[in-house]
Amino acid sequence: MNKEKISSFKLRITESNQTELIVILYEIYFAYLEDAKEVLEKMSHEDKGLYIDAYGKSLRMASQVLRHLKDDLNFTYDISANLFSLYDFCERSIAKASYSFEIKDLDNTLKVMKPLYQSFMEVAKNDNSKPVMQHAQKVSAGYTYGRNDVMESVGSESNRGFFA
Repeated sequence: MNKEKISSFKLRITESNQTELIVILYEIYFAYLEDAKEVLEKMSHEDKGLYIDAYGKSLRMASQVLRHLKDDLNFTYDISANLFSLYDFCERSIAKASYSFEIKDLDNTLKVMKPLYQSFMEVAKNDNSKPVMQHAQKVSAGYTYGRNDVMESVGSESNRGFFA
């Protein structure tokens, strides 16, 4: 994942409520899987050894996202056990993909995660709760001097941090 995508996810996280955070985790997962699939395609055309570290890193990061999703489940609700099973299946499929180098193992996880993502997107549309990070810096971006230059400015608030 490139630095721009990471920066975009960080900005969205600072502005998100709890449900939107889950949606962002799904999107991060999809980004890491897409990276792994791109590397896998390069590996089929070129020397495998050149890309094996990048492939492994992408799969490890996708697996970490799944662990976060599993850790955040609230088992007082019945659906959490079902979600846990689905996340566990995806985690095992990623582990299998790490040694099989088969794109179908990654596609199997997408077949499970895409409908879940769509469901959480619908829930997020109806969630009007406040952002989790209450006193995060405001970041605005806009076009400045050049046609392609984008400048970000970070605003400072006097009430950031702890209130005494």
